[in-house]
Amino acid sequence: MQQLALLASDSSHLPLLTVFKESGVTQKYGFEIELDVVGGRKAPTMAHRTSLIFAGEIDFVSGLHHETYRARSRGDKRLVYLAQTQNRWDDRLVAATDIQSVQDLRGRKIVCHSKAPCVVGNFTAILKQFGFRDDEIRITPIESMAGDRRTYVDRVAAGEASAALVDMPFDLYGKNSGLKIIDLPDRPVIHNTTILTTIDYIREHRENVIEFLKALIAAIHFFKTQPEQVAGILQRNLSKHYGLDDPAYYRHLQSEWAKLLLTKPYPQPAAIQNVYELDVAKDPKMASVGPLEPWDLHYLREIDDSGFIDALYGL
Repeated sequence: MQQLALLASDSSHLPLLTVFKESGVTQKYGFEIELDVVGGRKAPTMAHRTSLIFAGEIDFVSGLHHETYRARSRGDKRLVYLAQTQNRWDDRLVAATDIQSVQDLRGRKIVCHSKAPCVVGNFTAILKQFGFRDDEIRITPIESMAGDRRTYVDRVAAGEASAALVDMPFDLYGKNSGLKIIDLPDRPVIHNTTILTTIDYIREHRENVIEFLKALIAAIHFFKTQPEQVAGILQRNLSKHYGLDDPAYYRHLQSEWAKLLLTKPYPQPAAIQNVYELDVAKDPKMASVGPLEPWDLHYLREIDDSGFIDALYGL
């Protein structure tokens, strides 16, 4: 059976991509997934993503939210987004017991796992929604601790920080550690499992693109409609990675991700505008690229118009 290589930009993408790989869904569409994550042997750093996909060593990337606009601003138009599986930011804020609301975090230390614009940039924008001045925002990315993300929560529990911005299921780990979950406002984002390939790959492997997208959509359906099987897949494959054994963490992960995943993985205009504005703020040269230029939803539209997605959900 054909192997298609998929590279995840971050381990936060693994809830969906693990189910994509391990559920058996892809085999119905004639392929199996070879899944790697940045930080591993195949792609030690984020910079390896573009070099690997341009070299044809991987077929699809999950993520690559900012380099695409940068490449286009320099005249390289090869990178193309095909689908967006969620449009809402899913990072959670866990805080010390003396924190009652976001407002209590003015000037207080907040740790997180990445300095990427989609993490620090979005959270900074939320704090500014609450009226925070620049000198009142103390977000500290500690990327060297990415190997054990329990450590972010543990630092708050130990009093070394006032709050931590974490991925699920570490929100539940924080709650179980005696911390509070602080509600954040909804924010449209291009985040996590954004599916990307190159225009050259599409031209040479159009059928792979169609079957990959069909299988992805079917995996989302499986994730939403088979909660017990999904929780089991997540626990078997991710418990060692997360350092969390209790099945409750994986039921929580399934439940919360199921709410985020889109039955029809189209990006929202507001989410595209968000990532575009983050990029332009970082590098004004990207303003020469229109927000929609890297997106090609033609293949997703073709699948949708065929009735494939509606049939999955019995519509």
